[in-house]
Amino acid sequence: MPDHDPIEELTRFGAELGRAGGDMPLSAADVRRRGDRIRRRRTALVAGGAALAVAAVAAPVLLVTGDGGPDRDLVTKDPARSGPLGPHDLLTDDDTVYRDGADWFANATSESTDQDTFHMCARSSLSGLGATAAFHREFVMRNTADPTVPVLGDHFVEAVAQFPDAASAAAAYDTIAGWVQDCAEQLVATDTPDYEAFEPRPVDTGLDDSEAQVVDVHYGPVPKDIDESGDAAFIAETGLVRVGDRIAVLSSVVVGQDYNFTDGTPVERMVPVAADRLQPGTAEPFDPAKAPGTRIADDFPLTDGWPTTGNETDRPITGPLRGLDPIALVACDTSAREPRRSDRLSAEWVDVEDVRYRQLTTYPTEDAAAEAAAAIAAVYEACPEGPADQDGTALRWEVRDVDAGDEAFAVLGWQQASGGPTPFGDTTLVVRVGKAVLVETRGGHAGNPQGREQEVVDAVSTDAAPVIDAMCAFTDAGC
Repeated sequence: MPDHDPIEELTRFGAELGRAGGDMPLSAADVRRRGDRIRRRRTALVAGGAALAVAAVAAPVLLVTGDGGPDRDLVTKDPARSGPLGPHDLLTDDDTVYRDGADWFANATSESTDQDTFHMCARSSLSGLGATAAFHREFVMRNTADPTVPVLGDHFVEAVAQFPDAASAAAAYDTIAGWVQDCAEQLVATDTPDYEAFEPRPVDTGLDDSEAQVVDVHYGPVPKDIDESGDAAFIAETGLVRVGDRIAVLSSVVVGQDYNFTDGTPVERMVPVAADRLQPGTAEPFDPAKAPGTRIADDFPLTDGWPTTGNETDRPITGPLRGLDPIALVACDTSAREPRRSDRLSAEWVDVEDVRYRQLTTYPTEDAAAEAAAAIAAVYEACPEGPADQDGTALRWEVRDVDAGDEAFAVLGWQQASGGPTPFGDTTLVVRVGKAVLVETRGGHAGNPQGREQEVVDAVSTDAAPVIDAMCAFTDAGC
């Protein structure tokens, strides 16, 4: 009998399903390394390393100091509506990414077209470039295992700006790109003027009338009080985005010796999200402060019902956290578009043949929560079978009702080969209680529903029962 690795097959299927905010790795070794990375997320900040060699350069030190705590006035907009530029067009904590062990957290938000500190290479304010409105948000890096551990020298700033028309926005986009490529004018008055910029990398936003690029830069040295070894440098990424008559400038600076990311650099991954947010959105988005009873407590028992250890993983759980990627709910290249939410909390449980994701999302009204749940069901009901690939295998889905909460259903997903069933599939449970919607996806052999559909649905529902009970906090009656 030929040798085969069941985990290899499991992860290949997981990559095709793409359930959890991004493709799963394509090899058994990768899925095991993912488990290792998730465990490390609790214990250490990894400084980030380089696909680009770090040059031993000297340049001015740009630091953002002070940490007033997270900016809680962060919201998610509905891009289908129209309205003026506002803070809701900026990235939020949920949107930012870095790597296992560290993430960006919002620290301050401001409004000003006259601010000329949106980038260290800026030669004028945004109003000087013709902007009629602008907003800025500063982020700090935190160790996600222990937020009390200080992180020095790293910062991230996003600025968004509105222009009178697409032509003036495009001109500003090109001007800022030129500034980043040639920062000599800003460095000439310093004692350390060395600065190295690399060729811009184009990024596809997926939107019409848009353009985006990332410019990588290295400079230094890093002050001794941040890097005693003297081996590190400041590694900067600038993301530039234009969507119609609006632009976004994403400026990231970290301290490190290299900068390796197998799934795209952080700014590169955030650019499409920033582009999506630049689409016109409502000026009055919801947030927990404006929608009472929708803030999810930090100690909400989102991981209750899950084992605390795995078969081959001592510490499989990550979260609950607000910085994890949302679960991707996709069938036939169509995803569920949710109403404006108020809050979201996520958790992951990753073992070798058992991968689970949970997210709890709240909405300003019960009707909005019901709309969000219905949108998920509609995606899979409209696509009972996806297109077959070259070897004849296809993804299939079935939606069935579940008795839980105010309303609930399960999505059974599996891979069907031309010769019959395969051992690969996953099961997703969706439960609404009041203004909250819980989504749990279980993948791998443990989540495959084929031949044991009700058994898997019952197992996921039973494990999620403590979470569903606690969702009474989001009903008018309360708990």
